[in-house]
Amino acid sequence: MDKKKNLIIGTLLAAIVLMSVGYAALAQVLTINGTANVTGKWDVQVTGITEGATMTGATTKTSTYNATSATFAVDLAYPGATATYEVAIENKGTINAKLESITGVDAANATAPSEIQYTVTNVTVGDALNASATTKAIVTVKWVASAGNTDTIPTTTSKTATINLNYVQNT
Repeated sequence: MDKKKNLIIGTLLAAIVLMSVGYAALAQVLTINGTANVTGKWDVQVTGITEGATMTGATTKTSTYNATSATFAVDLAYPGATATYEVAIENKGTINAKLESITGVDAANATAPSEIQYTVTNVTVGDALNASATTKAIVTVKWVASAGNTDTIPTTTSKTATINLNYVQNT
C-alpha cells in the first residue's frame, strides 16, 4: 500500500507541476506596441484675385487677398454697370477637398442698396478640388436697374459682401 500511496502522491505532484507550468504559460502578459503617423495635410487657400474681362461702367479701386479671403472694391458708374473678378483657389494640401457650401451671397444681396447684386459662378456645391489642383470662382458685382426706372441713384452708395466658399474633406 505504501507503494500505491507513493505512486498516487508522485502522480498528484507531477500533475500540480504540469498545471503550474501550463498556467504560467497561459497567464503571460502580452504587450502590443504600435505607432500611427498622420501624413495628410489640409491646405485649401485663395492664391490670387484678378480683374475679369467684364468691366462695363466699373472702376476697380483695390483688390487684395490672403490665404482665406479675397477683397475687392469697385465703383459702379450707372445702372447696368458690371465688374467681374476671378478668385483663384488652390488645394496645396494632400487631402482631396470638395465645396460643401457657398454662403453670404443671399445675405449680401438682401441688404441695401438692393440695386447692387453679387453672384458667384464657375464653382458649384459638390465640386471636387483634388490635392494640388486649382479652380477659379467668378464673383460678379452688378448695378441692377430698378424695374421701370433706370435713373434712380441708391441713397446708400456702397455695399460690402462676405462670401464664403466652405471646403471639406472629399471622402
